Amino acid sequence: MWTADWWWKTQASFPLLENGSTVVPVILGSDKTMLSTLSGDKSAWPVYLSIGNLSKAKRQSVKSNGLILIGLLPRCPNGPKTHTIKISYQESMATMLRPLEEPAKSGIKILCADGRTRHAYPRIASFLADYPEQCNITGVKYGWCPGCEIDPD
Repeated sequence: MWTADWWWKTQASFPLLENGSTVVPVILGSDKTMLSTLSGDKSAWPVYLSIGNLSKAKRQSVKSNGLILIGLLPRCPNGPKTHTIKISYQESMATMLRPLEEPAKSGIKILCADGRTRHAYPRIASFLADYPEQCNITGVKYGWCPGCEIDPD
């Protein structure tokens, strides 16, 4: 992630402050999980957060706490309309990410590993999700491609 053009372009868009400023790429992930192995009827959508400033080895290590659970998305009972599920999904995500809004605009002072205090600007860099979650995030119809506008027929 550190060599991505996105990171360098985003970093260049911030004003250089007295001690510098840095981008904090936020990586989100979600995948529907079954909670019950016997009956198979209990499920949840956990949402995890990590930051791109950590090395891949640290993010993936269970002991380093490089990946944290920030919330569980609600599961709508009794199969409501798909539109209701998507709205619920998107509103829940907005609620979970609301604490990042102000720091994303004005930055937040953090103590870095080198002992210097810097202004950090969190930015959502990626959202790791399988196809059903991609459809919920983007609001596209299941069976269509969330990445383009081409009719599946």
